[in-house]
Amino acid sequence: MERCVAKPARMTILPKGVLGALLIFGMVSGCATSQGPAFLTIQAEAYADAFDAAVEAAAVAGLTPTVRDRRNGVIETEPRIAGSFLEPWRTDNASFAQAMENTITFQRRRARFEFTPAGFRPREPAEAPLTGPDLFAQHDAEVDLSRLAGPLELRVWVYVERAYSPGLRRSTWTRARTTRTRIVPAEDEEALPSRYWTPVHRDEAYERRLLGAVKRALDERSEPSSTGPDGNTAAATKP
Repeated sequence: MERCVAKPARMTILPKGVLGALLIFGMVSGCATSQGPAFLTIQAEAYADAFDAAVEAAAVAGLTPTVRDRRNGVIETEPRIAGSFLEPWRTDNASFAQAMENTITFQRRRARFEFTPAGFRPREPAEAPLTGPDLFAQHDAEVDLSRLAGPLELRVWVYVERAYSPGLRRSTWTRARTTRTRIVPAEDEEALPSRYWTPVHRDEAYERRLLGAVKRALDERSEPSSTGPDGNTAAATKP
């Protein structure tokens, strides 16, 4: 009798424990570390390698580079849909809360890498009336970072964008009661898009992971010889 009573108890508890363990494993495995520097200091002779390493780091992360401007030191990527709990193989979330946010809402990320001369500070606004940006670069001096002799700093901005659908009203209890209002534009107005993206915040953990990938790639090619103000080192010269 004791054996008959114990068997069902084990059969009932074991599946729950296994399912709980699988759930925890999925949450932990789906979160990536946010280790990495706030920025990197790159010597001028290592600029070409650093630029290539940044392009490669973005591509490995699934962010396809679309803008590669070596002279101005800018790399911009296509957006990529953020991973959710429904994709346990994705490791682009830094925490359980971030994974939950990307599951409840439809979000995507895009990245921008910028190389600037070390110690660069924007110019103070003049007392004269502002005339707007110099779109045709007629007054600002031409900058070519590939020919710069001094050290550079690399920073990354990762923007999180959220999808919105005009007229969509979701129920707080069930998706079956979700309704959509039809918005009819005026005769002289264009119709609203069915979906548009709005930036909501920056993903600093993702930024540090990308910079960490660039730093590891540079460390494999050369020896560290430059230290930034925050104690981060980056490759500078080839052996």
